[in-house]
Amino acid sequence: MLAYKSLRGSASSDHLDLVRGGAALAVMLGHLRNLFFVDFSEVAGNSTPLVKIVYLVTGFSHYGVMIFFVLSGFLVGGSVLRGRMDGTWSWSLYSTNRLTRLWVVLIPALLLGAIWDHCGIHVFGTSGIYGGVARANVGIFAVPPRLSAIVMLGNALFLQDILTPTFGSNGPLWSLSYEFWYYVLFPLMVLAFPLGKVNWSTVLHATAIFVIVFFIGQWISLYFLIWLLGAAINFAPEQSGRPGKIWVVMATGAVVLVVAVLKFKPGTTEYSDFLVGVASATLIFALLRSRARSTSGFYSRTARGLAGFSYTLYVSHLPALIFISACLVPRRRWQPDGVHIAVVTALGICTLAYAFVIARLTEDRTGAVRSRVIAVFGLR
Repeated sequence: MLAYKSLRGSASSDHLDLVRGGAALAVMLGHLRNLFFVDFSEVAGNSTPLVKIVYLVTGFSHYGVMIFFVLSGFLVGGSVLRGRMDGTWSWSLYSTNRLTRLWVVLIPALLLGAIWDHCGIHVFGTSGIYGGVARANVGIFAVPPRLSAIVMLGNALFLQDILTPTFGSNGPLWSLSYEFWYYVLFPLMVLAFPLGKVNWSTVLHATAIFVIVFFIGQWISLYFLIWLLGAAINFAPEQSGRPGKIWVVMATGAVVLVVAVLKFKPGTTEYSDFLVGVASATLIFALLRSRARSTSGFYSRTARGLAGFSYTLYVSHLPALIFISACLVPRRRWQPDGVHIAVVTALGICTLAYAFVIARLTEDRTGAVRSRVIAVFGLR
C-alpha cells in the first residue's frame, strides 16, 4: 500500500513547500554570489564571520537541483503510482498536467531570457560575460550561438543537453530536460509491470524505456536514480513509533549530512550529488512524520508563498542577473565588504520581486490553463 495519499491541509505539506521554495532560493543565491563576489579563496585570509556565513549560505546552488529531483520523484511519482493502483491513471490527463505545469512558466521565461540577452549583447557586446568570460560556474559559455530559434525550440521541447545547448544565458534550464524525461520514463516503468499476466503492452513499454534511455544518454539516465529515491518514499511507512521525535532527529541528521558533503566534497561531483540525494530523501521522509494540521501562521504562509513562485524563480532569474552583473561589475567582481553585501542583498530582494510578479502572470494561472485544456479537448 502507498502512504501519503493526501498531504493537503497538513503541516507536512507546509514543510515540503518550504523545501521546494528553499531549493529554488538556494539556486538563485548561488548565482547571485558567483556573479558579484570573488571566490572565497580570494578573501579567506581576511574573512569575517559575516563573510563566512554569506559564502556558506550561498554555497548550495547545485545541490538545490538534487533536492528538486527527489521532491519531484516523491510528488509526481506518487501521483502515477496512486493512479495506476486506483485504475484512474491515463496518459492524456497526466501529459496535460505535466506539460501545462512546465510550459505555462517555461515559454514566457524563454522569451524574457531572449530579451535580456539580446539587450545585454547590444549594450555590452561579447567581450565580457556574454562572450563566455568565466565567473565561477556562471557565464562560462558564449551566449550569441545559443540564442537561435532552433535552440529556443529545443529547450521548449526539453531537448537541451541532448540535441541542443541550454538557451541563451539561462544555464539552469539544463535540469528541465532531466525532469521531463523522468516524467516520461517513470510511467513507462510502472506500466511495464503488469497487474496480471505479461502481455504485448508490457513488452512495448519496456522497449520504449530502452529507446528513451539510449536517446537521453548516460548522464540524464544516471540522475534518474536520484529522482527514483523520491518516488520510493511513497512506499515508506506513514507512521512509526513516536513520530514527533523521530522526524526531528532524522531531519537534523539529513541536514548534517548535506553540510558534511558540501564541506568535505568527497569523491566526484556525482558521488556528492548522490549523497545529497540520499540526504534529501531522508529529510523529506522525516518531514512527513509531522501529521499535525496546517495553520495559517507565519511559517505556513511563508512556506506556501515561497513555493508558489519557486519554479518561476528558478527558470527566470539568471538572464536578468547576468544583465545586471554586466552593468555593475564589467571586469572584476567585488570583495564581500559590508557595502557590497548590502547591495547584493538588495539585488536578491529585487530578483525575488521580479520572479514574484512574473509568477502572478504565469505560474498562478497554471490551474486555469490546465482546466481550459482539459475542457477543450474533453480529457478525462
